[in-house]
Amino acid sequence: MIALIRCDDRLIHGQCMTVIVKEYDIKTILVVDDMTASNPILKSVFAAAVPSNMKARALTVDEAVPKITAAMGNEERTLVLMKSPEVYCKLLERIPDLPKDLNVGPMSNRKGSTEVNPSIHLMPNESAACAEAADQGVHVWFRQVPGQPIIEWDSVKDRF
Repeated sequence: MIALIRCDDRLIHGQCMTVIVKEYDIKTILVVDDMTASNPILKSVFAAAVPSNMKARALTVDEAVPKITAAMGNEERTLVLMKSPEVYCKLLERIPDLPKDLNVGPMSNRKGSTEVNPSIHLMPNESAACAEAADQGVHVWFRQVPGQPIIEWDSVKDRF
């Protein structure tokens, strides 16, 4: 089962492992990032970053499609993790029954980005992907970690 689909430009890091994974009782993390998946060193770093009782795989978008589809049909709680909402839109094109729920977590403040809150900033292409997803009925929401208030796409979309 897909427990959470999340964008976080840092991918797997301490906050993800100490808070997100525990809150959602995650057993498997599927990192969907073409660059990470094509770099053997980064792949091994991500695999080593999770506790021994969990699995983590770095996959290209194409490799992720069958893995996500399989996860949707089993009971293992899975986190689908990506750097950008654009990847979610690519997955949604290929997996029409992908859960229509997207959590956008920390996204770095970059030149040309717009602030959602102090820890979440979107570039124009990322906000366009959020708008595209929302137009397809996806619940797009922003929150760095559980316990913080959720910011809904509808409440910030006019900033972009």
